[in-house]
Amino acid sequence: MGDDSHGLARALGVAGGRLLASLRWLGERLLAPLRTNDGPNEFRLSSVETHTTTIDGDTGWAYRPPATLRCPECGDDVLQADARDAIDCPSCRVDLPPERFTELEVLALTCPVCRSGMQYGRRHPQFGVPEWATCPNCQYHWEFKHAY
Repeated sequence: MGDDSHGLARALGVAGGRLLASLRWLGERLLAPLRTNDGPNEFRLSSVETHTTTIDGDTGWAYRPPATLRCPECGDDVLQADARDAIDCPSCRVDLPPERFTELEVLALTCPVCRSGMQYGRRHPQFGVPEWATCPNCQYHWEFKHAY
């Protein structure tokens, strides 16, 4: 019975190891959404798959999402990562102050959370800039705050 008990113990040890490995894998999958990462948000309980409602956002021009603009000189795409940054074309070296944003064609806004393209628009015809933007992927939302 000595050999049989060692074989049984070894089999139980292998099965126990597999069970522990499976539980460890499951625990990692369950805890992954709760961990912080190197992105702009330190703690998010949201899941891209839920798509239920706006879960994160900012207000004000200083927090406007990164914008891709059309260069007025050469027509290439120009990224303005921050609303306060100069608008400088990497192709033709046009360098414009941030206030000239209203004169340029906006091609896209990029979500600062998940880097997806955002849906955006204007609510008032007198404003020549996007007044809102929503990410269809992670539901981040931005609003241009202004006095009416």
